[in-house]
Amino acid sequence: MHEYDADGRPGISQVPDTGPLAIGSFRVSVIIPALNEEKMIGRCLSSLAGSRFIENAFEVILVDNGSTDRTLEIAQSFSNQLNLTIQQLPGVSISALRNLGAATAKSEVLAFLDADCSVPANWMDNAVLHLASESAGVIGGDYDIPEDSSWVARAWYKGGYAPKDGEVTFVPAGNMLMRRSTFQRIGGFNEGIKTSEDCELCIRARGAGLTVQAIREMAVIHWSTPQTLLEFYRREVWHGAHVAKVFFENIRAMENFRAVAFAVYMLACSAGAFIGGVLAVFYRQYVILGFAVGGMFAGPLLCSIRKMRLVHGKKFWLNLIPLTLVHMVWGFARARSLLSNRSSSPRAAAQKNGK
Repeated sequence: MHEYDADGRPGISQVPDTGPLAIGSFRVSVIIPALNEEKMIGRCLSSLAGSRFIENAFEVILVDNGSTDRTLEIAQSFSNQLNLTIQQLPGVSISALRNLGAATAKSEVLAFLDADCSVPANWMDNAVLHLASESAGVIGGDYDIPEDSSWVARAWYKGGYAPKDGEVTFVPAGNMLMRRSTFQRIGGFNEGIKTSEDCELCIRARGAGLTVQAIREMAVIHWSTPQTLLEFYRREVWHGAHVAKVFFENIRAMENFRAVAFAVYMLACSAGAFIGGVLAVFYRQYVILGFAVGGMFAGPLLCSIRKMRLVHGKKFWLNLIPLTLVHMVWGFARARSLLSNRSSSPRAAAQKNGK
């Protein structure tokens, strides 16, 4: 049974007083990388300040990547509500930011959270309970979407996608938790890649004999979930930047195989459509164009049917066309990412381009 303090928060006695979780000044260190997050950081830190976890049992480490907006000013306004430390490390990868935060942390539980996410009140309570065993590996949760999300977000994140719960191949780095000893054992985040760092870390964790677990009740709200097809396309171009690199460097694990294969497929369809278009215009030969355009629709359609294989009835048909369209955009974005190398986040890239 949990014990509660006068404010209705679970008391620190619910966390084991012996063993690795009791080492250090705090029980949990929440590590947040940030770059120009003035629109999001307040929500993130406010959710942590409202946690039911006892205040003096956790710390928050914000690692800033050189923000030029009000991110640091807003973060500093929470200094009287949180045990807050702000580190600055401009111009490095997000993996380097997280590694610096881990090196600064004063607890055994490392909780990696993105600045555009907010956590449920029992997020840290669930973390320490699931990581109490010394055999615990890497844990995390899904990204939930805001309630007023558009059809694009609902189709991709809700249509046919059952919430993850149990052993998985990876959990997102924006909602990833583990013991410090686990983090040190697997060597932290790979600072040589810009994206897919969560997948790559989980490959190494599983290779070391550790489990990777998704825990449904630890889902966080992802406030910057893309709400339009253009936003979704831009984000997925960036997300796909190093997906292929992680795949080829860990080819035996076959992680990211489907994503890479689909990107190659859509790239081939695009090339075929271009060649077919030229042949149609100059030679009135339409076969290649027809096959290429048909392939652009058939591949995303099959992917959508596969994702919704457990969905039946009216819900299946209502979600099939929207999900197929978003799958198509996802395929084009990932195909583009095979041909480009993006070094900044989607929001930073947009700001750089004046968008």
